[in-house]
Amino acid sequence: MAYFNNAFNKTFVAASTDLAGGTATSALTAGQLALVDGKDWESVALTAVGGAGIPAIAAGDLAYVVQGSVYTKDSIGNNPGHGGYKESVKSKGINPRYVTRLWEANCTVASQATASLSLASDCAPCGKTQFMRIDVKGSPALRFLNHNAYSIADSANVCCIDGQEYIDPALVAATMAKMALSNPLIKPFVAEKDLNGVAVVGLTLGAGAAAGTGYSVGSALATTVAPAGGSGAKVNILTVNGSGAILTFSVSAAGAGYAVGDVLTVVQAGGSAAVLTVGASGISEGGVIVNVTDAAGQVVQSVYTIAQAMGTGAGAYVPSTTPNTAGAKVSATVMFVGAYVDTVFGNCSFDTRDHYNAEPVEIIVSLLDETGNPCNDCGVATQTPGSMQQTQGEEVIRELIMSERYRQSPYNQGNADSARIREIEMSDELLASVDRSKTYKAYYIQHSVPRFNNPTGVFDNDQYVYKIYVRCDDADAQVGVERLLLSIKNYAGAYGNLLTIEANAVW
Repeated sequence: MAYFNNAFNKTFVAASTDLAGGTATSALTAGQLALVDGKDWESVALTAVGGAGIPAIAAGDLAYVVQGSVYTKDSIGNNPGHGGYKESVKSKGINPRYVTRLWEANCTVASQATASLSLASDCAPCGKTQFMRIDVKGSPALRFLNHNAYSIADSANVCCIDGQEYIDPALVAATMAKMALSNPLIKPFVAEKDLNGVAVVGLTLGAGAAAGTGYSVGSALATTVAPAGGSGAKVNILTVNGSGAILTFSVSAAGAGYAVGDVLTVVQAGGSAAVLTVGASGISEGGVIVNVTDAAGQVVQSVYTIAQAMGTGAGAYVPSTTPNTAGAKVSATVMFVGAYVDTVFGNCSFDTRDHYNAEPVEIIVSLLDETGNPCNDCGVATQTPGSMQQTQGEEVIRELIMSERYRQSPYNQGNADSARIREIEMSDELLASVDRSKTYKAYYIQHSVPRFNNPTGVFDNDQYVYKIYVRCDDADAQVGVERLLLSIKNYAGAYGNLLTIEANAVW
């Protein structure tokens, strides 16, 4: 192990990889990565994915990870005393016996936190006010307020007519949601979730053979979708003809994530080929889900916006005055999503000290009684935490700038004329090599350089970790870097150093 428990880091951002070999390091294009034999400084052919080939690096030679420079000029101001910027970027010499670890981190995209509050048909008796609380936690709220935020909303303005026993839960949930989202402390962080579920008014049943055969009346039947994307939609088959073709249907679950043009196929044992096409009005908007359950237990589901659920706007919901009646029980769920966007500056004014947020906001919804305590008698609150992106471009550019500073490449910031100086010193070309709006997959190579002549008697190897970043949407570059890691693995294995390329199973 090293005398110090850290390793020297070097960052590469791969735009492509030299797979065939035989290229001099001076001929590598900007951002092109290669595995190079230190004897002749030419790249070697990389092992094919899944292959066992050993790169053609002669015995006794060291291997180098080399990348073509992103800079277009070799000197600044034609001053040879400040040249060498087009020189390729090289790792330390890699001895196959001293490669200690190879690993990669999978690509993930950030997901927003979600929360929901569900009310049953008897959760809102007339004469009783309902209360809802939304808590906002996490780094965005702390930076905005120096403390976590919360808002309490109520349904005090919802009235009953003579003889009415219960208030429609959809109206109650929407009223509380609107009040909560109007709070200026909550509004920057929480929004109504748009489910993009399917709506029965926009689903077109196929004609002829596309109406299917062999179906029977049934409830909550699953569907498959093409192209992939949406999920969760279920339908009720209300009537069929003699051959089992579907005649009428309703939506049992709207699902989420659908798009206009999706084709849904109804799944039922014995039935086949019934397709529903999502039309322009077939995608629901908003996050208020209303379920109506009949006496047989069959559910019909619709989705409305908060405004529609309160009875305003086109397609407004008509609240039931008897939501707890057998045969027409109404339940409702209102859904929220964490919503926060940082201010992001462009490359012209980019500064490594600018804040960028990696932690998604956390939202918690709860139902309260009239004393302000959590209500456990009725209503169900759920929450799903958000997830961070694996590696943001904002992180990659900062690591790349740091790596370049170790190579004595300048990066000017903090001065009134920094943008002009960066243009002169080619830092703009460095900034352009990373897309800060993208996510990147990371590959790592760790090796050591032992010091055999050490009078202290301490075996203090120097450790090096090379971080290779590839855009998550660049599949070709990813394959190239994976072949490079496989080549190093096989290269080390040929000298008895058996390694595996680790993959982060969590990410």
